[in-house]
Amino acid sequence: MADKMIALRLDKDLYDRISEDASRENRSVNNYIVTKLSETVPTNNLEQRQIVGSVVRGDKINMANDLIEVKGIYYRYDLLANDSVNETGNYQVVKANGNILTIQELK
Repeated sequence: MADKMIALRLDKDLYDRISEDASRENRSVNNYIVTKLSETVPTNNLEQRQIVGSVVRGDKINMANDLIEVKGIYYRYDLLANDSVNETGNYQVVKANGNILTIQELK
């Protein structure tokens, strides 16, 4: 059960857009909203303050062990696009959740 329940009013157009995105991601509308809010509302942990936004070279990503080196510290990582790592590319840390970083290739 959720820790806190709230009533939320959305206009029809916004709800329809959220519902479509949630459906594309195979999520409920509630789960989609909670996930997006969790991604948007900053936490005050060390990784969020010092790691998110960092750019890392592809050769600092160890695909065999699923580790990425950022500022001399190794973290587990999730690749946002679920592609393989381009060793000559650059990646930006877009999210930190404990010792797991979400990274995205810079184009």
